[in-house]
Amino acid sequence: MASPGSVPARTIPRPDAIRRWVFAFCIIRFDLEQGQVIEECFPADSICTEQQLIVAFSSFPDSMSHHHPRHRTSIHDSIFFFRFPSSGADEGFLYGYVFNRQRQDERLPRGGEQKSVVILSHYPYTSVFRPLLQILGPLCFDIGRTALELVASHVAAWPQPVPGSTMDLPIGGASLRAHLPPSPDDPAPAPFPPSNPSVPLGLFHDADQFFSFRGLLLHLWTLWELMILGEPLLVIAPSPTQCSEAVAALVSLVAPLLCSVDFRPYFTIHDPDFARLNSLPEGESFPPVVLGVTNLFFLKALRSIPMLSPWETLASTPPGFFPLPLAQLQQVGFLDLEGSFRLIGSLHRACSML
Repeated sequence: MASPGSVPARTIPRPDAIRRWVFAFCIIRFDLEQGQVIEECFPADSICTEQQLIVAFSSFPDSMSHHHPRHRTSIHDSIFFFRFPSSGADEGFLYGYVFNRQRQDERLPRGGEQKSVVILSHYPYTSVFRPLLQILGPLCFDIGRTALELVASHVAAWPQPVPGSTMDLPIGGASLRAHLPPSPDDPAPAPFPPSNPSVPLGLFHDADQFFSFRGLLLHLWTLWELMILGEPLLVIAPSPTQCSEAVAALVSLVAPLLCSVDFRPYFTIHDPDFARLNSLPEGESFPPVVLGVTNLFFLKALRSIPMLSPWETLASTPPGFFPLPLAQLQQVGFLDLEGSFRLIGSLHRACSML
């Protein structure tokens, strides 16, 4: 297989061609004195100062990194993603797809270093950007900024995304085959049964629900209810990879319906929205949002919403679903089994009217 490096290094792709798929490529380093520092951004000046802060803080594991198992090797790689509201002239949300490398070296201060390679995009295409990161991430650690330009050259040559279709995207001598989810702006309802069963419907169709919720399979119906009703939910996990995968699996539960709630696959206390959520007056309803977190401080700060912990993140506590007390659940419209059947009947009636 030809390497992505086969593209001439002096070929600089047009920013408008890149942005058919990717908003920006970034390399971010964790500096002991300055904190998170964006070393490279391509195309240059793609993100504003506010976006730089969000991207920089969201591209590294939060406070629970000590829960990672010890590895015999000196390098630990992980891939995860986050989502935040876009600012400026752009509308909607930006997705950040992260390749993070932690390297242990006793000769370095604090015994190691961290660096992340980030792909920013307006599209929730995990089936495209996860395998692309598996190519770009290691390449960046070998040749630096040149890797961003090389991979960007391939991305710039891709055709316009066609939501709801299968696309073959060349990268070097290989090709990425990706099933793109339908556009949320498409007013046409998804056909049922689907016209082409081989093309998955809904966001994050590649999410592994059984892996993410293997200890909570009996609660999937309840979780589906919460997602359909747009209720807030806090997902607690030991790592950004696990919490972002769990949030993606939750969003995929409602397919082929579109997800109507805000969701943040990896959310940190440095996100500007945390201050707003943490300062809500007592008694005010929490906005419809699903938050994936690794910092246990959120257990105290956002204790008024249901919590989901598919992993043993709480001391001496098995994986489980930790709902609100019964009185509070009734206040937010939490459904019992009879209510679930009423909801399904309403959905069937609504679908028949389309």
